[in-house]
Amino acid sequence: MIKVLDSFVADKIAAGEVIERPVSAVKELVENSIDAGAHTIIVEIRNGGKSYIRVTDDGCGISFDEAETAFLRHATSKISSITDLDNIISLGFRGEALASISAVSRLTMVTRTGDSPSGAKIILHGGQVVSKERTGANKGTTVIVEDLFYNTPARRKFMKSDAREASAIIELIQQYAVCYTDIRFMMINNGATLFSTAGDGNTLSVIKMLYPDLARHGLVPVSDDGVSGFISDPGSTMTTRKGQLFFVNGRLVSSSIIEKAVEEGYCGRIFSGFPVSVLFISAEPDTIDVNIHPGKREIRFLRQDDIKNAVSGAVRKAVMTDAAVPKGFVKNIENPHKDSLNNTAKEGVSEQPASEQASIREYLFSLDRTEEKEDPAYEPSFVSEEAADIRTVKPAPFDFNELTFKGYVFNTYIIMQGRDELYIFDQHAAHERVFYEKFMQGYNDSSHSPQPLLTAFTINVSPDVYSIDREWLNDLRHMGYDIEDFGDRTFIVRGIPPYMEIGEAEGFAAGYAEAAREAGGANRTVIDKLIMKSCKSAVKAHDKLSELEIDDLMKKLAQCDNPYSCPHGRPTFIKVTSYDIERSFRRK
Repeated sequence: MIKVLDSFVADKIAAGEVIERPVSAVKELVENSIDAGAHTIIVEIRNGGKSYIRVTDDGCGISFDEAETAFLRHATSKISSITDLDNIISLGFRGEALASISAVSRLTMVTRTGDSPSGAKIILHGGQVVSKERTGANKGTTVIVEDLFYNTPARRKFMKSDAREASAIIELIQQYAVCYTDIRFMMINNGATLFSTAGDGNTLSVIKMLYPDLARHGLVPVSDDGVSGFISDPGSTMTTRKGQLFFVNGRLVSSSIIEKAVEEGYCGRIFSGFPVSVLFISAEPDTIDVNIHPGKREIRFLRQDDIKNAVSGAVRKAVMTDAAVPKGFVKNIENPHKDSLNNTAKEGVSEQPASEQASIREYLFSLDRTEEKEDPAYEPSFVSEEAADIRTVKPAPFDFNELTFKGYVFNTYIIMQGRDELYIFDQHAAHERVFYEKFMQGYNDSSHSPQPLLTAFTINVSPDVYSIDREWLNDLRHMGYDIEDFGDRTFIVRGIPPYMEIGEAEGFAAGYAEAAREAGGANRTVIDKLIMKSCKSAVKAHDKLSELEIDDLMKKLAQCDNPYSCPHGRPTFIKVTSYDIERSFRRK
């Protein structure tokens, strides 16, 4: 028998869609505070938010007359008509947050607007109003959520440990603190203040405070039309995507499109892992759909290619600068004579202060990390605090013309000097890059005339490959194959590319055909083949080069589209700054 659910059950179901965990409640409340124009937001939790959540802000507040209305489902000040859904600029807009949270908790709200002499205090249990009264209050809103899911025990069973739930909330507030650096965020857990940001708009300072492991990766500024932020240099990656934070119009989002765009922007310079990327993306509100998920974490781009091109282009410009050249980090070794050295004015060591966040590392850093450990007081030299306004930073492109040849060591590494840096080039990786781009250019420029064979050979393919579209066949012809359908799942080859030997050409054609069954597989096969060929053609380590050969290699590398990495993703060169050297000699 079909029946309509009563409001009590329906409200609990609706609340479960929006409020899955304590972090969901915190997210909705903090977003309301941001929308209210708050300059300070204080978040306090106990027992991972299960027993107690308090979010206090100094935003616009809610009037006494509207305080109760705010807890009705779909009550909102953000939109009023269907057309408003096409131009959403606020973080919240559905009017479900307060209704959903109050439906599964014991909630107290105290709020006052700036033009009211008194505020409102309203208490709800399970979504039902228990009391409402006028009270003295500061301008803004405080929401206290106690005993979350007390009336939905099934939901409580699926919550994680106090520490895990707290970690999720702390990480969320860190993320919003990075995005909204003009807002002062304070995070309190079980009575301990974990961090308090300055609210002065300094993005880099906040990243260094809350994510010192990310800052240690050598942050490179990104600044382009509609895309700004920081990325790591290509040599510094993490084992997971936890170091990737994407904000679209101030909204923290998960997006495979942006992830792929970042990867493409590195132009093959990532050898392994995932680069750190904290990106702020601006898009016209009518070109994105934020109304596709109850938690509003996922969004849909109506012009995916535009967003993808904008992000990849901005990242590409950043990684083509000197700041993105991987650094040869110098470890900070503890000196047993540090006290005596400190007595020396100029040549001694000035002791660096310990990180102010060291005592709360176990709370702040639930992210997966690389195993590399460094001085906790280390700060990357790529970006100064005054470069911290990421929307105005324009890193200069790397200029090979400023390099001067200084030496050649181990018959493998070429030493060049810039203004304040030494650049160490790997001759094999550099030569690989030169050959790879030469082969790619030859492949892309035009069709090649086949080299006729005295004796043709055939290749057999699987039935599914034989029956699919023959684009892969045209690709082979473009590469320089004279190939035709010979019937019965067989193709005959009467000519091969002039840059391949017969055995190489035969194996390549067969592999290319089989790879064609997967989208993009055939193209990947071509790239892999060209990478292998460039590797075999390049000069090897310990093959001694003359100065004329070194000069020729440097000139050819400088002309490459991506001179920074070999086709496998390894760096072609790294840099060691004069600061690193002075630090190693304890002059800094």
